[in-house]
Amino acid sequence: MPVPRPANAVPASRWATRPAAAAARTREDGTPRVSPGVYLLTREASPQFATPITVRVIRERTDLVTYHGWTWIEAYQLDARGDAVEQRELYVRPDGMRPAQAPSAVRTPSAHRRAPARRNAGTGR
Repeated sequence: MPVPRPANAVPASRWATRPAAAAARTREDGTPRVSPGVYLLTREASPQFATPITVRVIRERTDLVTYHGWTWIEAYQLDARGDAVEQRELYVRPDGMRPAQAPSAVRTPSAHRRAPARRNAGTGR
């Protein structure tokens, strides 16, 4: 004879284990993991980014408890040339972070002119 289940019983599927590959890319609550790299942060990542910024993520802070769908990251904020200008800890939604290319350094014409090419010593000119 089957045992009656209480009204608030948890479905067995909730306790099923996830595949190892999926577990590596997501947290237990399903929030995607953030891997190191360069990202563009806009309002999709957090309301604090009304003006988008580019960051280089160092690591995700997994030791801090957060709400579902949010995480803490440690990152360097990058300027237009791709140089780190400030180290920051940011509270973001990983779904809203967009991978980006590191800004390339703006090349300015050199103030120094190149020395004229040397002449071949063997020709006598």
